[in-house]
Amino acid sequence: MRHEAMLAQLFAAPPRLGDLAPDEAALVRATRSWVVAQRHGRRCPLDAAATHLGTPAAARALHLLLASVGAAWPDPVAIAPPCCAHLTHDEATLLGMVLAAHRHGRPVFDALLCEMLDADARDRLFASASLMGQSIDS
Repeated sequence: MRHEAMLAQLFAAPPRLGDLAPDEAALVRATRSWVVAQRHGRRCPLDAAATHLGTPAAARALHLLLASVGAAWPDPVAIAPPCCAHLTHDEATLLGMVLAAHRHGRPVFDALLCEMLDADARDRLFASASLMGQSIDS
């Protein structure tokens, strides 16, 4: 039965942006806007993120999280364009990291990433994901 559950999860449709809670959707939109601004240089990435997150402090927390992810991730991070209705696997993982760090604690966070990242990388990501979670809850 375990293999069937794993296969079902592997082939499940990616989450839809419209199905997320408002604060979760704002985090995904802010991430997408940050990436577009960073890539094209037409707008400050922090300003782009703050538009969706509501505060400069939350935008700074996202900036720190994305810098940490960029340094730790074994492959390039896949972020969808702002118009995309579905989350990429990496976007869902980023959201899961923030929710796990902020709402469920270190064991759940580690379980999410233990097969992909070593303990040192998870330490840095846990700190920045926790800060991001606090920023969107305040």
